[in-house]
Amino acid sequence: MSALSVSRRAFTAGAASLAGLGMLGGPSRAADLVKLRVSTIPIADTASFEVAREKGFFAAEGLEIDTTPTQGGAVGIPALMSGQLQIAYSNVVSIVLAASQGLDLVIIAAADETGDAPPDLAGLVSKPGAGFKDGKALEGKRVAVNSRNNIIWLYTREWIAKTGGDPAKVNYIEVPFPQMTDAVQQGRVDAAMLVEPFLSGGLKSGQLESIGWPYSTVQKRLPVSQFATTRAYAEANPEILEKFRRGMAKATDWTNANIRSEEFLKLLSAYTKAPAERIKDATMPVFVKTVDPASVGFVASLMKRHGILKNDVDATKLIHPALAAAR
Repeated sequence: MSALSVSRRAFTAGAASLAGLGMLGGPSRAADLVKLRVSTIPIADTASFEVAREKGFFAAEGLEIDTTPTQGGAVGIPALMSGQLQIAYSNVVSIVLAASQGLDLVIIAAADETGDAPPDLAGLVSKPGAGFKDGKALEGKRVAVNSRNNIIWLYTREWIAKTGGDPAKVNYIEVPFPQMTDAVQQGRVDAAMLVEPFLSGGLKSGQLESIGWPYSTVQKRLPVSQFATTRAYAEANPEILEKFRRGMAKATDWTNANIRSEEFLKLLSAYTKAPAERIKDATMPVFVKTVDPASVGFVASLMKRHGILKNDVDATKLIHPALAAAR
């Protein structure tokens, strides 16, 4: 299925989702729901969004969410700009890059951040015994990233530079996250920047070995991902987007309170297709409701350093006022 096509998936099976609306005090008829088409990625970072769908928090706000899965955050933005989507889930690098290229985007809901120390939401891994311990050792090697010019690619490059290597001497191979462990095991790549919930499962099983932690090495509390829309849509539909934010806020609170519960792990396993027993000890994101403009500004500075950002981007203008919060 094309990443730009919109697959119609309600947050649960149709009858069950509508039955839940009455209990939550939301609209009682499908005709009353405002439909939003949203891109997403089946990884741990999108857990609060999936909770909002599964627990009926969006439905309680009068929203029906249709989704399309994508391989990386950059993929949803062209669909957003063409009108195929109303909201795109993306990583901060892809959003800043799009804004620098003249696309009039605004971040309208927060998703997640990293913590202050490893283990992180993503990490560089290799086969056990490969002996890669720093960026210098990866020169001339093949490193899997989900897509180029995005957050995984950028922080991998910066980690390589910070640990003595030349990121220009590394061959970056695009591999979807669920296939990275096999790519490493089969020798199609030498290393991979892998995310949860696949990362901890591979490390715990002994299939993979940790090389390093690019996120926390480069930046504490990295604002990993957000939801964005066009500024035109945001200005024309403030009430709809406020409903979306409220649904996400409720889901964020629920997720943070239940992040090790059986119910949450079952939900995470269902949409990522990762076995629950392999992800129960996974490092989870810090799910948040706000975005720090200074942190986004730091990301933009890294993007300039690595040649993917040519123009300055004002983070304060990129973030909706309802979200901006300094730390």
